[in-house]
Amino acid sequence: MQIHRTPALSDSAPLRYFTFGTLYFAQGIPQGLQLYAIPAWMALNGAEAPVVGSYVAICTLPWAFKLVAGPLMDRYSYLPMGRRRPWLLSAGLGLLITMLVLAMVPDPLHDMGLFMVVSFIGNCFGAMQDVATDGMAVDITPNDQQARANGVMWGSKVVGIGVTLTVGTWAINTYGFQAAVIGMAFAMLLVLALPSILRERQGERLFPWTSGSISPEAKGLKVESWSDILFTLKSVFLLRYSLIGGLCILIGGLVNGLAGAQLPIFTIQQLGWDNSAYANLVAGANVIGAIAAMFFAGWLADRVGKVRIISIYLVLMALAWVTLALTPPYWNTSGYITGFIYGLQFLETFCIVAVLATAMNLCWSRIAATQFTLYMVCNNIGVALGAVLLGPLRAHLSWSGMFLFLAAMLVGALLLWQFMRLAKHRDSVDKLEETFTERAARKALGKSGGIQVDLGVPAPVV
Repeated sequence: MQIHRTPALSDSAPLRYFTFGTLYFAQGIPQGLQLYAIPAWMALNGAEAPVVGSYVAICTLPWAFKLVAGPLMDRYSYLPMGRRRPWLLSAGLGLLITMLVLAMVPDPLHDMGLFMVVSFIGNCFGAMQDVATDGMAVDITPNDQQARANGVMWGSKVVGIGVTLTVGTWAINTYGFQAAVIGMAFAMLLVLALPSILRERQGERLFPWTSGSISPEAKGLKVESWSDILFTLKSVFLLRYSLIGGLCILIGGLVNGLAGAQLPIFTIQQLGWDNSAYANLVAGANVIGAIAAMFFAGWLADRVGKVRIISIYLVLMALAWVTLALTPPYWNTSGYITGFIYGLQFLETFCIVAVLATAMNLCWSRIAATQFTLYMVCNNIGVALGAVLLGPLRAHLSWSGMFLFLAAMLVGALLLWQFMRLAKHRDSVDKLEETFTERAARKALGKSGGIQVDLGVPAPVV
C-alpha cells in the first residue's frame, strides 16, 4: 500500500517559489504597518521628526539581532520536523501574538514608551521568522535558481508592504488603530498557515506528534559545534570581498532607512499631503516595482552581471535624488513627486534583488544561512542608523540638503562596488573549504587514535 505524503519543498521549484514568496509577503504585513502606515499616521497627528525617526529605529533595531538567531538556528533545531520549519512556525506564532498585544495598547500616541516596547518585541519575532525563511531558502534552493528566487521573495515582500500600507492606512482612518492592527494580524495568520502543511524534505514530520523521521540531508547539514560555526564564519567574512559586500550593504541600508523615514514627513508636513495620499502612492509604487522584479530582476542580474547591474541602479538613484534636490519649484507640480517615488521604488526593488543574489553568491555553503544573515544584519543596522540620523540631519540641513546627502551616500556605495570580484571570491571560498576539510579530517583522526587498518572482509568458512 502506497502512503500519500504531503509535497516537500525540496522536490519542486514552483512550490519553493510560491511558498517563499508567500512567507515574504507575510513579512511585509507587520513591516508595512510599522515602518510606513504607523509613521504616516503619527506624522498626520503632529508627531515631530525625532519621534517618528525613533519609532522607525526601534522597529528596525531588532533585525540586527539576526546575527544571534542565525548561528542559533544552524546549531539547534528539531530535525524530525526539518532544519528550519520549527523555528519558522514558532517565530510566526510569536509575531502574531505580539501584533494582537500591540492592538491593545491604549492611546499609543500618548504612551510611546509601551508602544515602542511592544513593537520592539514583535520585530524580534519578525527577525527570527526572516532568518528561518532565508535559511530554508539557502538550504534547499539550487545555485542556479537563487537569483530568480530572490526576485520572487523580495517582490512578494514589497507587495505585502504595499498592500498593508494601503489597506492598513484605510483601516486606521476608517475603523481606528485597534481594529486595523487586529485585521492585519488575522491576515498574517492565514498566510502563515502554509508552512504548517508543507515539509522541507520528504519523510519529515509535519508536527511533533505526527509520523516521520530525520531526513539524511538535514542530518548531513547539522553543525556539530559552536567552534565550527565561529571558525567558518570568521574565515569567510574576513575575506576582502566579503568585507566590501558587507560595507556596501550597510550603506544601502542607511540610505533606505533615512529615505523611508523622511519621505512621509516631507510629503505630509512639507507638501501638505494627507497620510492616505502618501500611503496610496507608496503602495502603488511598491506593488508595480515588486511585480516587475518578480519577472525581470533576477533575469537581469544573471544577464548583465550582478555587480554591473547594481552599479547602474546606484547611478540612476543618485541622479534621481540630485534632480529632486535641485528642483524645489516643481515639488508641488502635479505628478512630479509621484513620478519620482514610482521611479525610485522601481530602481530600489530591482537593486535589492541583485544585492541579495550577490550576498548569496558570497556565502560559503557550509554556513550559508549564518553568513547570509550577517549580511542582512549589516542592512538592518544601516536602516536603523538612517532612521536615527533623520532628526540630527534635519536640524542642520534643508530638504534639498537632505536629498543631496542621500545622493552622496549612493555614490560612495557605487565606488565600493567597483572593487567587488565575485569570481576571485569563489576561488578563495573553495580554498577555505579545502582547509576546513583537512582540519576536520585531522580532528577526526585524533579522536579515533590513528588510522584503522582495513583487513578486508573475512571469507566464509566452508
